[in-house]
Amino acid sequence: MLWLFFVFTLLTSFGFDSNQVIAEFDGKPIKYSDIKNYANKLSDEYKKLLNSKEGVKKLLDYYIKRLAILEEAKKAVSNRGVFNAHKGIDKEAAYIIAYLTQEVDQKIEISEKEVEEYAKKKGVSKEMAYREILSAKRRERFNELIKELLKKHKVKILIK
Repeated sequence: MLWLFFVFTLLTSFGFDSNQVIAEFDGKPIKYSDIKNYANKLSDEYKKLLNSKEGVKKLLDYYIKRLAILEEAKKAVSNRGVFNAHKGIDKEAAYIIAYLTQEVDQKIEISEKEVEEYAKKKGVSKEMAYREILSAKRRERFNELIKELLKKHKVKILIK
């Protein structure tokens, strides 16, 4: 019987109740259950983040960024072509993909000279150089976009 208590204590040691409000996004509560449901839609790697307080904070960060992107995506992206282009995925994901394509991928420019210089400097093929530059520029543009979007919202984190 003592082992049962020990297991229960471990499982609830982070002190999160399903209905506990752990953050606010523009005054709207975000409950632990929202984060748990979000994680359960993702891979097992994300579900494991629910096992620690730091993991829950990380999931909360992802969730808040997703809310900010989704809100802007619904304003900025025409839904006519979105759902035809992204058949088989849910509506929210289709909006997010279309918006990020529009606001990240379509705003990246890479010159041939830039690729050649990078390839020479790193000792890689032009194809590899292009992919590495593209990846770095995507990350940079995505981070800039997130900062821009979050400035439009009031976010209050209630867990320490």
